[in-house]
Parts: sequence; structure tokens; C-alpha cells
Amino acid sequence: MKMESKHWIVGAAIAGMMTLGHTAYAAADPLMLPEKEGLQAITEMQAKITVESPNWEVKQIVDTYTTFGQEHSKQLFELQTNQVITAGQLDVSNVLFYMNVRKNFYIESHRWKKDSYGRKVLNRLYDEYQTYFNNHRFVPKDQVNTYKEGILEILERHSKNVYNDELRTYMNEMVIFSLEQSMKDHNPTIKVYTGK
Repeated sequence: MKMESKHWIVGAAIAGMMTLGHTAYAAADPLMLPEKEGLQAITEMQAKITVESPNWEVKQIVDTYTTFGQEHSKQLFELQTNQVITAGQLDVSNVLFYMNVRKNFYIESHRWKKDSYGRKVLNRLYDEYQTYFNNHRFVPKDQVNTYKEGILEILERHSKNVYNDELRTYMNEMVIFSLEQSMKDHNPTIKVYTGK
């Protein structure tokens, strides 16, 4: 009886230590910590950056999206409210919607709090893209490269001081997913405007 009791106590102690170890590891996630603490944790770990941002896939989708925007920029669409909007307005609305969807997916799946480093970085990136796209609803034919560079420059600038591969991947994916999905979006409630 005493031997069984000792085994049980030892087993419980080992399980407790393992649980404590996992909890300590989870709490040390720099993306979950408040921004200043998260930055210090990453700096202390001296994480080596291996994820390029913007990467080749981001550059490729920006090229595709720019061509897409030029091809139908003059097209008009009619909403269910009988409001007529341009293709550029529709594209921007779709890009920002899908970017917000992807951003919130990362935030909610990680359960980041309002002051979490990861959440703050992604929110700042989204906010700047929101401003950029709202001010650039069309792709001017004489400024195609400037338009592309504007999209890429925002991502490059925001990822410049991010020393965490996971977060840099999320930043790339926010851009890729939003541009890709906006080009695929076929909302049946939005019809091509015929002028009738």
C-alpha cells in the first residue's frame, strides 16, 4: 500500500512538473506577450530571420492583382441597394474585407489579447493597407510600377523590425490571401451595371 502511494505521488509530481513546463513555454510565446515584452523576448532569443517579407509569392500576386485591376477598372457594378460602384471600389472593398478576415483568423486562433505583440503588428499593417487602398482605388496605366511598389513597400517597412518568422509569414499571408480572394470573389448580389 505504501509503495503504491509513493508511486502515485511521484507520478503526480512528474505530471505537475510537465504541465508547469508546458505552461511556462506557452507564456513565453513572444507574440502573445505585450508588445514591449514580446520584442525583448524575441531579441533575447536572437531569432534568425529566414522568412523573406515580402517574399516572391507576395510579389507575384501583386503583379497579378495589378493586371487584374487594369483590365476591368472602367467596369461598373450595381449593388442590391441600386448603388452603382466602379470596379476599383469593389476591388478595394474586397481586398480589405479578406485582409481583415485573415488578420482576425490569426488573432482569434492564437487568442491574442488587445495588447499582444502579434495582434498589434497585424493591426498596424492592416490599418496602413486600409489607408493605402482607400486612396488608390484604381491602377493608373502610367503609374503601374508605383502602384505595385506602394503595396510592397508597406509590407517591407512593417516587417523590417519583426524578428519572428511566424509573424513575418502571417504578414505575407495577409497580403497574398486578400489579393487572391478579391480576384476570385463572385458575389451573386453584385451585378455588372448595364445602364438600364
